[in-house]
Amino acid sequence: HEMEHIRKVYDEDVSSKKFASIVSPREDAQMFRSGEQRSVPCECIVELYELLWRWGHRKKSRFAENFGFTIPDTVVIAKGRPYAWYFVSRKDGSLLRKSEGNLSLSALERKLVGDRDKDGRESAQPCAIWLPMASQFPESRSPTPYAEFLSVKGLQEFIMLLRERHSGIIQAFVQPFGVSNSLVRTVEFRRQTSLCLRTNRSLLAAGGNIFDRCATFEGWEGLSSVSSRYRNHRHPHMEDVILAASETLNRRIEQERVRQMLFLGPHQHVALHFKVAADGVLNFIFASIVSEKDVILQTRYHLIMADPCMTEELNGAALLPGGTTRKAQPHEAPTCYSARGVRGNGAGNLEEVAPPAKKARPDSLPPIELRRRESGRHSESQEGSQHGLLPRMGYEPPAVPEVPYRTLDLPRTVEDYERFAAHDNGEFSDLCKRPLVVHPLTERNERTP
Repeated sequence: HEMEHIRKVYDEDVSSKKFASIVSPREDAQMFRSGEQRSVPCECIVELYELLWRWGHRKKSRFAENFGFTIPDTVVIAKGRPYAWYFVSRKDGSLLRKSEGNLSLSALERKLVGDRDKDGRESAQPCAIWLPMASQFPESRSPTPYAEFLSVKGLQEFIMLLRERHSGIIQAFVQPFGVSNSLVRTVEFRRQTSLCLRTNRSLLAAGGNIFDRCATFEGWEGLSSVSSRYRNHRHPHMEDVILAASETLNRRIEQERVRQMLFLGPHQHVALHFKVAADGVLNFIFASIVSEKDVILQTRYHLIMADPCMTEELNGAALLPGGTTRKAQPHEAPTCYSARGVRGNGAGNLEEVAPPAKKARPDSLPPIELRRRESGRHSESQEGSQHGLLPRMGYEPPAVPEVPYRTLDLPRTVEDYERFAAHDNGEFSDLCKRPLVVHPLTERNERTP
C-alpha cells in the first residue's frame, strides 16, 4: 500500500510538470518577468538550538568534533525580544550561550554589521537572515511565514520594526563556498537519508534584489538549480560528512522526542539545512517542517532502488544481454621490457641471448640483449586463441530450448531437386508442394512407419 502511494506521488508530479517546467512554461515565464517577491513559506524550529546547546554542553570538547558541523551566531527572538544568543567559542570550539547581561539587539547589530557599514561596497551584501518560528499554535507564529535576507541597512530597519508578534531567529549570513549562494537539505524517510542541493542562479556579488540573489529553499524553485549530490573537487568527502552529520542529528531528535514536542502529524517531517562555508567548514543553518510529498520527491532515487522490481530476482536473467555475472577474471599484466633490461618480478621469465658481436657506432642506440622465450609466446597465443574476446565464466551456459520450427532450402541442383521431389509413394506430384517451414515433430511423425 505504501509503495502504491509513492508511485502515485511520482506520477502526479511528472504529469503536472510539462517540458521540465516548475509549474508550466507560461507561468514560469510570467514569474521570471514579474517584479514581485518570489518567496515561499519557510519557518524554522527554534527549539533545536536549545537542544544542540544542551547536547554540546554535556561534553567539554569541541562541538564540531562531536557533531561534524558548527553553528553561526544565532539569536532567538521571542515576542519581539531577544531570548537567547548561541555562538561557537573561538578558544575551545564549544557551543555557548550568552548571558542576559550581554544579550541585546545593539550588541547583535554591532556583531553582524561589523565594519561593513564603513565600506560602501559591502553594505549591499547580505549580513543576516530572518527566519520565522514554526509552531502549531497560531498565536506563537509571526505575521508572515517568509524568510528575509537582510543587508546592513535592512538589518537596522528590521531591528527597529521588531514588535511583540515577531518570533523567530536572526542568524549571521554564512558566506558560501563559491560565487553563488547554496544550501543543502537532508530528510529521512523509511530509514534512508536523502540529500538535495540547491544553488542560486544569480551571482551573490551582483546587484539587484537581495532575495533573488540569496534564496534557495526559501524562495521559488526557479531561482535555483537542484542536484541530488554534492560534488566539489575541493571537498571530495563533504557529501559523506553531511549525511553522517544528518543521521547523527536525526538520532538525537528521536531521542528527545522533538516530533511529539512540536505536535507533528504523521505526514510531516523534519528537514535539516546545512551550508558549506567559504573556509570549507560545514554549518548547520536551520531545521524546518516539510510535507511528506516533498520528502518522497527528494528520496526518489533511494526509493526506486528499493522497489521490488529492482530487488526481486528476475527469471531468465541469464538469457538477457548483460544480465549475467560474467566478468573477466583478473590476470597478471605482461612484463615491461626495455633496452636496459626487465622491469618488475617477471625477470625470471626471460633469458639472455648474446647477440652477434658488432662494431658499435658512437651515435647508435645500445643493442637489444633480451627477448621473449618462444615457449612463453606460443602458450600465450594459444591461450588467447582459445578464449578469444569472450570473458571467462564460472558456470555453464544456460539451456536454450529448441525452436519449434525449421526452414527448408529450395533445390539448387538436379540432385537436390530429385531429393526434394521424393514423396511417400515414390512419385513426384506437381499438385503437392513441399512446405518451406516444417515443425520438427510433424516431420518426425511422418517419417516413422
